[in-house]
Amino acid sequence: MNPFKGSHAFLLVVLIPLMLPQVLPEPLRWIWLTLAVLWALKRLGLVSIGFSEQSSSDEPLSPSTQEASEQGASAHRGEIVALGSALYQFDETNRPSYYITLRSAGIDDRTLWGVDLKRIALETPLTVGDTVALEFLGRKAVVIDQPIRNDRGQVVGTRKVNTHRNTWDASVLARCMSH
Repeated sequence: MNPFKGSHAFLLVVLIPLMLPQVLPEPLRWIWLTLAVLWALKRLGLVSIGFSEQSSSDEPLSPSTQEASEQGASAHRGEIVALGSALYQFDETNRPSYYITLRSAGIDDRTLWGVDLKRIALETPLTVGDTVALEFLGRKAVVIDQPIRNDRGQVVGTRKVNTHRNTWDASVLARCMSH
């Protein structure tokens, strides 16, 4: 699978600026080359640039997931204090999603959001009181039905949208005693 197949953008983004040193000053060429390398790595799926995809995402990065990706960490550990389905960030204007709230020693409770969290909660199975490690594995491409709203906010139809979904894995570190 060639992520550059059928794309002349690679030539435009990488090769042309390098072939025209008299047109671009050297500092601008280095900036251009850095951006071109990032673009190529993103196309290959080796890096994820969160700010460029968040607006089109099925599940916007929660603050804790965004922090983890910025710090290079992908595991969240703690005791489950709540889990279930709710409107994203408990806001009535958002769509339903699944959440797990973790409590770690010395850290405020963290609520992680994502449709895939429901899958791992059922497969593992997870319950309130379990101590777990939730690992953010990345994002995968999906097609969803996005509601179309009229000017009064009522849903009048749906449309297919290409987007991304966060994927997770869970490890139970200690089971709740009431199991």
